[in-house]
Amino acid sequence: MTAKYITKRLRISDRSIERHLSNMEITRLRDERYALELRFHKSRKSGSWYLVDKRSNNGRNGRAKWERLGCWPQLKASALFELLPLKLAQMATQSETTISDWLTFGDCLRWYVEHVSSSKQISTSRRNAVKSVITKHLLPALDELPLDGVKKHHIKQLVIWPLQEQYELRTVKGYFAILKAAFMQASREELLTHNPMSAMQFADFIQAKAKPKEGKLHPPMVKPLFVHLQSLLWPERMLVLMQLAHGTRISETRLARWCHIDWDNRLWRIPASHTKTKEALYLPLTEQVIALLRIYQATQPKGSLLLFPSSNLKEAIGKDAANDIYQKASNGEWTSHDCRKLARTRLADLGVDKFVGERILNHKLSDLDQAYIHTTTESLKREALQTYHSWLDLQGFLIFHGKTEGRSENKKNLAKPETARASEEFADLN
Repeated sequence: MTAKYITKRLRISDRSIERHLSNMEITRLRDERYALELRFHKSRKSGSWYLVDKRSNNGRNGRAKWERLGCWPQLKASALFELLPLKLAQMATQSETTISDWLTFGDCLRWYVEHVSSSKQISTSRRNAVKSVITKHLLPALDELPLDGVKKHHIKQLVIWPLQEQYELRTVKGYFAILKAAFMQASREELLTHNPMSAMQFADFIQAKAKPKEGKLHPPMVKPLFVHLQSLLWPERMLVLMQLAHGTRISETRLARWCHIDWDNRLWRIPASHTKTKEALYLPLTEQVIALLRIYQATQPKGSLLLFPSSNLKEAIGKDAANDIYQKASNGEWTSHDCRKLARTRLADLGVDKFVGERILNHKLSDLDQAYIHTTTESLKREALQTYHSWLDLQGFLIFHGKTEGRSENKKNLAKPETARASEEFADLN
């Protein structure tokens, strides 16, 4: 049932305020003499004074203007009415100023949740993340904070300090970024006459830099992982193997379709709509992965369109279902992103050029760097993945694809000592 809210008209005084304070249905007191309102905050321990200007030539689209005069009980009614004649005289002589209809931080944050929820340019996962942060953390802390007169120490005491006691620094920084984004977007759309967050930076509160999250899947753990994957169903093990072999993101992997596999040119094409950077990614497929894909394709129903279909076969598995697979594969010790981190680390350890490694992982590049993507790195990406997959074979990758031929060419890859040792070990295995 919708709550009933009432505006009470009366001659406002300190005594009348106290008399109506306990009535939870009354949210506003409107003075009979002046265009003046007292709006109670949800806590009922405080409120805000507003002067209403209803002159026909004021406001946006003919709506009234609301000017906040101060806080009750700090500014009592008796003191306000002594100052009110002077304020009315100033309004009659000053130039017009547009006042936002929003009163508190909560007004802006709730609007931003609606803005993000209806935006088709923002991914579903991002929309859910923003909504969660605002409803669970920002609104409980800032809902009743007035937009006027906000200082940095208010944000510190209400948001930054409580959060940094519970979460890692990079998490707190991300929450603060959402708060900033909400007010920046509202300011762009001219819903605010003043952005109280515009001058605030995270460094104003915490100077320490957020450390990158360390990967939890380390090279010595890969051999036991391959043994464990043999106990999983083919779609489950394949999701992990494809992401581990290429360092792809979880959505880039789970949304893969068989039409994205170019068998003739040995390429995996990931369309721009599936990538975080919104740039198409082309990953060379090594002999090992080609063999693995052939084996896996034979396990799927004839005519399957998706590598990782959901139960209805027409849609890819969702992100939650994919994360559940990683819970099973890792026994809850690491996530899909740790596969990506391990791939990037091993590429660097095997001597792969940093630029080539960044292109394999499809990290965002500068405009200048992007000019060299297709002209200088495609063959180097193939060589890098061949070298990396040779190392994976030593850990047990070959158990899944069974490809043991044509490895002599890997001796040429990058000419690094560890790569050379890997090739020699393959010779011994064969």
